[in-house]
Amino acid sequence: MSAKSTSCPLIPEKERKCIWMSTGLISYKLCDRNYQCESCPFDQAIKNEAGGEGGGSFPESTDKWPEESLATDPSVGINGHIFYHPDHCWVKVENPAMVKIGIDNLLAQLIADVKVVILPRAGSFAARGECCAHIIQEDYILPVVSPLSGSIGAANPRLQKKPELITDDPGGEGWLITIKPQDLESDLKKLLFGRKALSWYQQAEKELIARTDVLLKQNAPSLGPTMQDGGVRISRLKDLLSIVTPKQRTQLLDFSLNRLKNVNYWPLNPPAPRNVP
Repeated sequence: MSAKSTSCPLIPEKERKCIWMSTGLISYKLCDRNYQCESCPFDQAIKNEAGGEGGGSFPESTDKWPEESLATDPSVGINGHIFYHPDHCWVKVENPAMVKIGIDNLLAQLIADVKVVILPRAGSFAARGECCAHIIQEDYILPVVSPLSGSIGAANPRLQKKPELITDDPGGEGWLITIKPQDLESDLKKLLFGRKALSWYQQAEKELIARTDVLLKQNAPSLGPTMQDGGVRISRLKDLLSIVTPKQRTQLLDFSLNRLKNVNYWPLNPPAPRNVP
């Protein structure tokens, strides 16, 4: 008997696959609207056409990025196949019953010397907009806001022994948690996707660069030779962050988190956590 005749497809041929499943953007979703995408809330959320928190609040980018660049060009800073929350979290829909969450590249660049990552227990509930994890550094406790509501499926076990994965690979092995969403379609409407995510990311990066430049100018005597000595002006965030002081980095973290609402955190002098190696 041939391999073809013994194989059993996971999804029957007669089932209607969602067009977003066909593109590879999501792993599993069947169409229940006879391909009437214009009336589908999930399709609207994917395209980020629906209004709501995070949608439409940032100016459109004037840069002309090819669609494939959003997913393949590392200089873009975001992945065009996943969603983003303005508080610097990403959301990847693995399937309708599970989404994976981590921090974005912009926030990861601001973090240094991670000591411990405190994650919620499996089975506990995470509410959208509330703190779901803490990243403990040498002199700063960083809260991570949940971008959607649901029950915790799993916490990344590798972060217990290798918390530095948060900054080394924030979009991959440094993921934080998985969540079984309570209302996936509704929460996705409030997130950023595709070109709107790119526009938001570019704007946030520009603001951070400007803020970093101001902080460095305030401490100009310690910078040494500058442009007057034939130097080249630093314009990349990564390069600017390489010369900031720990205190300035903390101020930049505060600046990047200024959209947080109803979350308690300790910016400059956090209480020393117990049993932190």
